[in-house]
Amino acid sequence: MEISERIEALFRDEAGGAAVLFNDDVWTWGDLARTRDGMVAILDAAGIPSEAGVALVLRQRPQCFGAYVSVLGMRRCAVLVTPIQPDAAMCEDLSKLRPQVLVADSEDWSRAGLIDVLRKAGTVGVELTGDRQQPVRVVVGLESVGSGAHYRPVADSAVTILTSGTTGPPKRIPVEYAQFARKQPPELRAVGERGAAISAVPLMSLGGVMGATEAIWRGRPTALMERFDVWRWAELVREYQPRQLAAPPAVARMLLDAGVPKEYLASASRYRAASAPMDPATADEFEARYDIPVVTAYGATEFLGAVTGFIDEDLPLVKTKRGSVGRALPGSKVRIVDQESGDELPPGVVGLLEADPPQRPADAPAGWMRTNDLAQMDEDGFVWIEGRADDVLVRGGFKVATNAVGETLRAHAAVEDAAVVGLPDPRAGQVPVAAVVLRDRHTALTAEALMAWVAEHQPGYCVPTKVVFVDSLPRNAMFKVLAHEVRAMFQSNT
Repeated sequence: MEISERIEALFRDEAGGAAVLFNDDVWTWGDLARTRDGMVAILDAAGIPSEAGVALVLRQRPQCFGAYVSVLGMRRCAVLVTPIQPDAAMCEDLSKLRPQVLVADSEDWSRAGLIDVLRKAGTVGVELTGDRQQPVRVVVGLESVGSGAHYRPVADSAVTILTSGTTGPPKRIPVEYAQFARKQPPELRAVGERGAAISAVPLMSLGGVMGATEAIWRGRPTALMERFDVWRWAELVREYQPRQLAAPPAVARMLLDAGVPKEYLASASRYRAASAPMDPATADEFEARYDIPVVTAYGATEFLGAVTGFIDEDLPLVKTKRGSVGRALPGSKVRIVDQESGDELPPGVVGLLEADPPQRPADAPAGWMRTNDLAQMDEDGFVWIEGRADDVLVRGGFKVATNAVGETLRAHAAVEDAAVVGLPDPRAGQVPVAAVVLRDRHTALTAEALMAWVAEHQPGYCVPTKVVFVDSLPRNAMFKVLAHEVRAMFQSNT
């Protein structure tokens, strides 16, 4: 069975069943089916071929989830467009993409310049109204496909997922329908035995896409939050009692800081953290308060999932291997290689991590895939991520690990958060600079004092040449710092 067939079965046979939980509201499979019917009518009337794909601004809203499910039900490709970007950036993205059709929420159709850009691109516009009875309508002025070349996804792609965009503009990674078919469970349970899919990550992400896929296969409702709320998430966990919690490391810190009671998470036997490094001290504190082991994993959108992690037999090693992202998962291969020669390195030596995953994007060749992550592996095969190669800058011949400088800044009692990036310098080649968030915005701490703090703990060449204080660091929906935006803070003032 394909995912499109499963969706059609849910539309047909379980129209009254819950498909989306949103705040205190429930959207049914029948509600989503009306979205599908309206989209089919518009796309057919405009003569948009099935291979063209459907660009979709995927917000954390029931109508947007319904549009995504509808695209899969039609066996088209959902070309995801992130809503978390300024108007000008979205217009630029779509001007380059030139899709034949764009589906977006009413809010997005009011973005400055969007309709003009799409009119020039010859794109059909479909508005998601949020009304369950009349869920879609054509955008006035964007009723037909214009002339010229338009975007066409890789053949047989179900979705194009955007990479995190932490170091630059996100890239679109195609995922085939065959990958979704592999997620089909061995048996489909009755409605009352299905629980709910509770996610702490956005639908736009790999985790969100794969989580939605699993929920569709199992016929489970997907719980959506437009903005992540730690108490709402904890309440959903208490109500639906999942056996495993899967969330970014930042959520563990939020749960601790919010003082969420232990009984809210009592159903879980593990907390699986991925998407960013997990602070060992936070993991220890979380385990002490909730009596739930914290296990970490490592993956990437380019791998379509995790390639390392802790399987059941590794759980007794969680504490002794604290800080590790586990070892190669069944079907995956990982190795550490020299950045220059490509030769595999022995245990304990830091190099670039390469992976040979069991699944990969539709346009990726077979074989080893090199990452930009620095890592080392111990004799037991457990991997430690040591930063990114592009986090290491060369200042006058000396290597500066910006992530290590950031950790030093965050160790200061007055610092809540910090990000360190490199800027070009005519004499030294590159120099580190730091954006810092203070715990107390009214503290008298100066940039010079923080530079002196770094000098006490790091070699002189690691001391930032400039420190600026900011209210918050730019992050994506997965809570990762956007290094290119931090860099732009400094470049715009030089």
